[in-house]
Amino acid sequence: MKKYVIILTALVLLATNSFAQLLYKIEGNNLNSVSYIYGTIHIMPKKDFEISKSIQSSFNACQVLAMEVDLNMDFKTQLEAAQQSFLPEGKTIADLASADDVNKVKQFCIDSMHWKESKYEKMSRLKPFFLSSVILQELIGKSKSFEKEFNNLAKKKKMTTIGLETLQFQMNMVNTVSNEEQMKMLLQGLSTNNSEFNKMLAAYLRQDLTGLGNLMNDAELSPEFNENLLLQRNRNWIPIISKLISEKPTFIAVGAGHLPGEKGVLNLLREAGYTVTSVN
Repeated sequence: MKKYVIILTALVLLATNSFAQLLYKIEGNNLNSVSYIYGTIHIMPKKDFEISKSIQSSFNACQVLAMEVDLNMDFKTQLEAAQQSFLPEGKTIADLASADDVNKVKQFCIDSMHWKESKYEKMSRLKPFFLSSVILQELIGKSKSFEKEFNNLAKKKKMTTIGLETLQFQMNMVNTVSNEEQMKMLLQGLSTNNSEFNKMLAAYLRQDLTGLGNLMNDAELSPEFNENLLLQRNRNWIPIISKLISEKPTFIAVGAGHLPGEKGVLNLLREAGYTVTSVN
């Protein structure tokens, strides 16, 4: 389970051919127009963020934006998701592990993150996975998100936005991992600080999907986790994507880890009869 939490957070970042691109066009199979698919990293330092001219051009050629989740959700949906990120009322991570392990988390947050005791007490009510996410985001510092930027661009263009799955589905997926297992993942993540994320970021900036795949393999994800988080979702998306691109030119943005490999989205689209080629 080592490195599990960094993989989760960056997936929640990122099978294995020699892919060295993140942007692909989808055509053929009786499509009337070209659509595009882009592999994102869900959070990255602001200084490293860039939307290239080829991405911008591909985006502007489309009428629909499809991402893993449609960010334009109502307040009720956001509130329900936020509530599910917390442990049951009255519980904290102190109820999930030994006093020694909990103290390691607390000392990291106070000593390395410079949190006040009051902030730690508040954050300790989060499920370990979501606490991990908060810690990683603060370690990164000023950050940007492709999903948020694409969503903002879509609003300016008055594009239709679509989610390939619901936020509730994603929350349910996270909740299939027990709190105790999430606690183990949190502790493993703290022991590496954010070095594993930095490795992933470096591979992403090189557009090295093979390297990202290798990092995923090194993470020793359980077969069940890999099936639920990556492979099943890849399969679920194909008929949705097929319907979207048959109707209107669509820009699809999903985590880069979903793209490569025999069971990745790119190959699944090819098996469905589409021509999928990289865009420089």
